[in-house]
Amino acid sequence: MKVFRALRGLLSSVPKPIRSDLRWFAEVAAICGVLYFAVGAAFDYWKAGVCLTEVLASVSGVAGFDFEVSTTNCWHSPETGVFVSKLGQSSKTLLFLYSSLEVPDITSVDEHTIRITVGTIDSIFCRKDTWEGLTIKYDIGGIRYSGTRAEPRECLAERK
Repeated sequence: MKVFRALRGLLSSVPKPIRSDLRWFAEVAAICGVLYFAVGAAFDYWKAGVCLTEVLASVSGVAGFDFEVSTTNCWHSPETGVFVSKLGQSSKTLLFLYSSLEVPDITSVDEHTIRITVGTIDSIFCRKDTWEGLTIKYDIGGIRYSGTRAEPRECLAERK
């Protein structure tokens, strides 16, 4: 209360037109502050549902298949996926999904086997060992956190 009395005492010595301008400025500042927080909250709500996907690499002709590495970032939760398709076809199947931005190396071991090599990653969400006669071997440098999240439907579909 002492602070308000002191401010009131200071403002009483200020000429009335300037006091009016100061009050207007304080009202505008308060409105701008409320708008800032309201727009910020609305933006946070909007961005929570926004996911951005970017293709990081495309590899063709490895063991007779095409591969695509892409990352999907749903607001600071990047997940990188390795997808496979038959040569020249657009239909892709998820082979490997992990939490990291590191791009893996995909190499042919023989005509029916590939190796996916990646350094240390955070978590693995999907990992297939075979797909339509193709054997997938993994060389993973390390896993920081063991995943507790359920695998996506695309990963479970071919295990049945």
